[in-house]
Amino acid sequence: MPELPEVESIARTLRERIAGRRIASVRVARPDFVRQGAGAIRKSLTGDRVAAVQRVGKRLWIELESGAACLVHLGMSGRLTIEPADAPTLPHTHLSLRLEGEAGDVRLRDPRRFGGVWFFPEGRVAGDNQLERLGPDALDISTRAFVQLCHGRRPIKSLLLDQRSIAGIGNIYADEALFDARIHPTTLADDLAIDDQRRLAVSVRRVLRKAVNYGGSTLRDYVRADGTSGEFQKLHRVYGRDGQPCWRCRADIQRIVVAQRSTHFCPTCQPMG
Repeated sequence: MPELPEVESIARTLRERIAGRRIASVRVARPDFVRQGAGAIRKSLTGDRVAAVQRVGKRLWIELESGAACLVHLGMSGRLTIEPADAPTLPHTHLSLRLEGEAGDVRLRDPRRFGGVWFFPEGRVAGDNQLERLGPDALDISTRAFVQLCHGRRPIKSLLLDQRSIAGIGNIYADEALFDARIHPTTLADDLAIDDQRRLAVSVRRVLRKAVNYGGSTLRDYVRADGTSGEFQKLHRVYGRDGQPCWRCRADIQRIVVAQRSTHFCPTCQPMG
């Protein structure tokens, strides 16, 4: 599933390429992919202009000049790309926005259909119920605010994955941030020393910012909005590297399950307790 760096990369490209552009037409190939507002989205968006593109956690928030908005969740296999208007439409393209001029099409593909689009004719006010469930953004959270989250008798990795506590982190970047901070993923949040909590806060921001700069991680389905692959997977230190030597100490990276998710760590650099 695309995480914060992947969605941020898409959002930045969309802001550069489509902000200020008018939508000439809308094609909805699968109305059930529009989880809310399927009946109105085609008529409402046609002729409207893209005002802004933002990222909220792992989701995209596209605001229109009329005040309407679309919330886009890419699910497990979703791709949101800008294509030439005459490019062939690939299978599983559920929603296409044709932009005026030579800007091309914004196309949303999702073979597994775990993602979706929510359309809000009244914009942010109507969409607040979808957004208020998210915690503070992981890219911007202050060290003090992060430390305040580190409580409770649950593994620290579980806390990092909880979008209601902190928004944007998924499996890849939880593992990478914990390695960067030298913290074992099963350490209970309450058992972390204050210095460990502060170090992890810095690691979360550092890893995410670096991943954004590299366009995110392409492991299977994700591509950037221009159709190119991300590059950060080449810099993964632990995620997906079980059995391979640690970049720091050469010990074998191990894999366990935490919060029902595959979890990768170095037993030497991230000792328990």
